[in-house]
Amino acid sequence: MSDRVLDCIIPAHEKDFATLGHAVRSLRRTCPEVQRILVVSKSPWEDAAVQECGVEWVDEADACWPFHLGDSAECGCVPGWLFQQLLKLYGPLLLNLTEQVLVCDADVVWLAERSGHSERLKFLDEGRALLCTFDSENCPPIRSAVDLHRYDAFVAHVLPGLAKARPERETAVCHHSVLDTSILRALFAEVERAWPGHAFWEAFLAAARACDGRASEYELYSAFARSRFPQRVGIRALPFAVVADLQATISHPPAGVAFAVAHSHLRDLPDEELKDRVGIINGNTEQEILRRLAGERLASGAANELIGILNASGMIS
Repeated sequence: MSDRVLDCIIPAHEKDFATLGHAVRSLRRTCPEVQRILVVSKSPWEDAAVQECGVEWVDEADACWPFHLGDSAECGCVPGWLFQQLLKLYGPLLLNLTEQVLVCDADVVWLAERSGHSERLKFLDEGRALLCTFDSENCPPIRSAVDLHRYDAFVAHVLPGLAKARPERETAVCHHSVLDTSILRALFAEVERAWPGHAFWEAFLAAARACDGRASEYELYSAFARSRFPQRVGIRALPFAVVADLQATISHPPAGVAFAVAHSHLRDLPDEELKDRVGIINGNTEQEILRRLAGERLASGAANELIGILNASGMIS
C-alpha cells in the first residue's frame, strides 16, 4: 500500500497566486503522504505547477458549499478571512477526500529537506493526526505571540464549556492542520446541538461576530479534538519561520525549520516594521531574542556578524 494517504486542501486568493507554486511544489517534494492537492479559489489558478504537481481546482462558489463569501460580511474582519476558514472545515466533508485531510494556508512553503530538518515530513503517526502548536516559551517577541491568547474566547463562544488545553500559553495557529473527518462530524454535531436551528457555519460566524472577528478554525478544531478524542491526535512543535522574503528563504532556508509562512502583507514593509513580525517559532528562542536585540542596536550586517561570532563561541546554540 502506498504511504500517500492524505489529500490536501489549500484555499487561495489571487494575491496568493504569485507564491502558490512554491507551496504546492514543496508539498510534493517534502510530504510523501500527500496524495491529491486541491486549490479552492474564485478563479482557476494557471501555473506550470498545476500540471507538474497534479493540482485540482475547486470553485469557491460551487453549489456544494452551503455558505458564500457574503455570509462572512460584517463580522469584524475581512470577509475572506472567515470564508477561507469555513472552506477548510467543510472541504474534507464535501469533496470526497481521504479520511484525514491536510489543510494549509496558501502562503506556507515546506522546507524540511532543504533546511536540514531531520526527515521528510509526515503528518500521521500510526493513524493519529499530528497537530502543530507553539507555546509562550518557544515564541520570540514578535507579533505572532498574540496568537497565544487572541482566539481563546472564540472557542468557548462556538461551543460553551470547551476550552483550549493551555489557554493563553499555547496556540494551534500554525498555518496548517490535519483534520479527521469523523472528528469534524462530531464537532459539527455538538456545535449544532448547542446552537438549535443553526448550521455549524452559522454558529461559527455568529461566534466570530461576537468576538469582533477574532476567530480561528485551527484553535477550534485542536481544542475539540484534544478534549473529545485525545487518543486520535498527537501534538508536536514543528519549527517554522515567519518571513517577508520568500525567495531568499527558499534559497537559504534557516537551519532546522520545517516550513516558512510568507504573509503577503509583509512583503513590502520596511525593515523597521519587519523586526516585530518575522522570526523563527519553535526554534532557538534565545538566539531569536538576541537577533532582535542586536538588530535594534546595530546595522544589519554587523548584527548578523555578532550573532555568527556568538554562535561559533558556543554562547548560544
